[in-house]
Amino acid sequence: MQARVRPLLRFPLQIDEEKKRLVLSNDTERIFLDGAPPYATATLIERLNAGSAADELASAVYLDQRHVSAILSVLRREGLTVEEEPETYTGQQIAALLLGFYRDWNEALFSGPLWHSLATGRALPRVLDGWLIEQYHFIRGANARLAYAAAHAGDERIRRIFARHYAEEYDHHAFFAESLRRRNIDPDAADRFGPLPTTLAVINMCRRAARLDCLCYAACSGLLESTGSDAARARAFYKAVAEHYDREGSGFVEPLQKHSDLDEGFGHGNVMNDVFGPIKSITADRANQIIETVALFKETLQLWFADIARSYFISPPFDGRLVRRHYRPRLAAQN
Repeated sequence: MQARVRPLLRFPLQIDEEKKRLVLSNDTERIFLDGAPPYATATLIERLNAGSAADELASAVYLDQRHVSAILSVLRREGLTVEEEPETYTGQQIAALLLGFYRDWNEALFSGPLWHSLATGRALPRVLDGWLIEQYHFIRGANARLAYAAAHAGDERIRRIFARHYAEEYDHHAFFAESLRRRNIDPDAADRFGPLPTTLAVINMCRRAARLDCLCYAACSGLLESTGSDAARARAFYKAVAEHYDREGSGFVEPLQKHSDLDEGFGHGNVMNDVFGPIKSITADRANQIIETVALFKETLQLWFADIARSYFISPPFDGRLVRRHYRPRLAAQN
């Protein structure tokens, strides 16, 4: 490897140290690095995206050039680094990259405990109700995130896309309100109760993305819409939920399915492509910010799902007479 080559990490990459070796992981695999000091190797990897040349890395981490070259060769062979990052990307290139991330991330997001327990009927009914309540609050939050994104978009073409999306989405919380009513939960009581802090965190993360860059918001919105663009998967999930939780025939799943069908008809799963597709040039720095933002958003969604499952598991069934939440665990009846 040439001494003045400046290798750069591919995103995403997690670095974990074990006692005698380093473990690297991305969305699809774990890679073990043996034969090199874990701490020095981790430091070397962390310095890669600072723009250091290969010969500079050796002195920075107190390893000889032979060790550094061997480590960099392994990273390159595993597809974890590139040696020359383009100065710019096209919108189509970024869109294709995002779609690949969405596929991997959706598999991780929707194979987690909350969604698996709902699909298999193992979740307690109060967890199902909690999931519906938080979905209601989040979808209602379109007024706080989509309108905000449209207002902050500096590109007129992208602003029109966001505005159209908002006009099609702003009242979709009504579907979830109807689903709550069929579960004998008053949406007005849910409004008084308020959302979980993590639900607000997801909405606020969307707003932060919109402030950073309209393309950051488009990438985050694309992840959200990609979860509902697989119509067959959504129908299978709703069918399973109805079988497990609607033996009385309330039909509470029907409004949810109507919402999914309407989004599919509007083509919301294509919004990210509509935004990025025509863009001729995106700088490498801007592209990196987009990917970093949507990756953080994915982690925020994971925390949100985990919090819904935990919060409604440790709490009693929803009581519309309450005026505030209880965040400390309380003994709950098993129903």
